[in-house]
Amino acid sequence: QPKNDQVSLRSQFKILRNPLMQGHILLSILVFSGMFTAYTYLADILERLAGFDGTLVGWCLMGFGAVGLIGNALGGRAVDRHPLIASMVFCGFMIAGMVALVPAIHSTIGMAVWGVTQAAMFLVSHVRLMKVAPHAPAFAASLNIAGANLGIGLGAMVGGHVIDTLGLGSLGFAASGFILVSILLALWLMTAKQAVASNA
Repeated sequence: QPKNDQVSLRSQFKILRNPLMQGHILLSILVFSGMFTAYTYLADILERLAGFDGTLVGWCLMGFGAVGLIGNALGGRAVDRHPLIASMVFCGFMIAGMVALVPAIHSTIGMAVWGVTQAAMFLVSHVRLMKVAPHAPAFAASLNIAGANLGIGLGAMVGGHVIDTLGLGSLGFAASGFILVSILLALWLMTAKQAVASNA
């Protein structure tokens, strides 16, 4: 039994050699970097740019989480049909929400769109990687978590640098840069997958 487990573990690690898997891990890193470039400092945005007090900021953050339930439902349906298309669609809406947040700081529209898409992307990213490696879904899920944690840390660092150099109001645009690159990478992964399938 231990020998079988060793072989199984070795075969799981082999998926890391697959360029498509590497691309999907990078996609998770980019998506989470984009999300947390801005989300890490959302409370500061609401306090310093919108002028909300601590209580109202708390309600806003709770609302941000509540609309995430909608995102989970939408993300779950979309990722079953086509994971990469789901990633691109939700990334597109996330860019819209992040860019609209500061100009429409006293409106709930930007924050609601951002909240829905951010929650959806948590689920979509997780399932997307599991679908890439159906023979090792747990290992693929762990790779997504590792990529997400790396992205969260990178996003927070980038966000802090943006605040120091360009100000809080530029966070949404900086975050959108990561998300835009994510869309381009998802397009490349779709093309690469089709090329592999046609050569098989």
